[in-house]
Amino acid sequence: MAATHGPTDVLVHDDHDPDASRAKEYVIVAIALAILTAFEVATYWAPKDLQHTWYFAVALCAMMSVKFVTVTLFFMHLKFDKRFLTVVFYSALALAVLVYLAILTVFRYWWPASHVISS
Repeated sequence: MAATHGPTDVLVHDDHDPDASRAKEYVIVAIALAILTAFEVATYWAPKDLQHTWYFAVALCAMMSVKFVTVTLFFMHLKFDKRFLTVVFYSALALAVLVYLAILTVFRYWWPASHVISS
């Protein structure tokens, strides 16, 4: 028995490739992350009196947080996962910031001045 094909069996070809727009989105995000990383690395050449201020540490923590959220949302596809995994990842971010700030506090306030290495 021969198979006949009716007008509904015709394949429709769409020229729009959804992966192309996603690839462009990933490239834009990667460029933005590279620029943000360049700003973070550029902080090493900031004057020493500026590096020892509280707002300098806050700025670095903010840049770190933006990068963490961006990487988890776009490259780890966290925005498509269950809400529980989102809570786990952002809890880890909060814990990392708290540990970083605690260590800064230890070095800044609890370490005797005689042990501080000056450059």
